[in-house]
Amino acid sequence: MMVGAYATAVMYTDWTAVILLLLTAAPLAVVVATAGFFIWRQKRQKG
Repeated sequence: MMVGAYATAVMYTDWTAVILLLLTAAPLAVVVATAGFFIWRQKRQKG
């Protein structure tokens, strides 16, 4: 029984980490993508 409980706890921890990663990485990725898009657009207009 203990092994099953441990596996469940690990799985829960992994999903928590995934959710936290998404909550922090997703907005950061949006900011980076937006900045990159504007930089790319500026470079294309100058060219």
